[in-house]
Amino acid sequence: MKNRLFLITFILFVGFANAQNNSFDQRLLSKFSKDELNNMQIKNPIAYAYWNFYVATAYQVLDLSKEKSTKHETKGTVKIKDFNTINIFDLNCIPLEKDYQYFSIEGSKKLLVILPEELIKENFVKSTKK
Repeated sequence: MKNRLFLITFILFVGFANAQNNSFDQRLLSKFSKDELNNMQIKNPIAYAYWNFYVATAYQVLDLSKEKSTKHETKGTVKIKDFNTINIFDLNCIPLEKDYQYFSIEGSKKLLVILPEELIKENFVKSTKK
């Protein structure tokens, strides 16, 4: 009976540990190690939730029309292979406190917009109140 209890406990522990290791957005590995993410998930869940929110929402991709191309000054050009897996950390695009940043996307008629940090935090707070 003790062996069964031990086996069940062991299986649950391994399953829980495995779920912990794989439950974060993989883009976060560009900034944090797996150990840092696992520790953050347990010790500082608000920061963990923020970074998951950040990596998914700190930017927008817009169609670049002639009107938009002259309206905003771009900071440069970025290369993005897949618009569905954009990693803001890999692009080295760090949000400014209060200003939007605009980047042309190489080989496309699209614009990458980095939201201001102030707006990202405001949106995060709103998302936690739902």
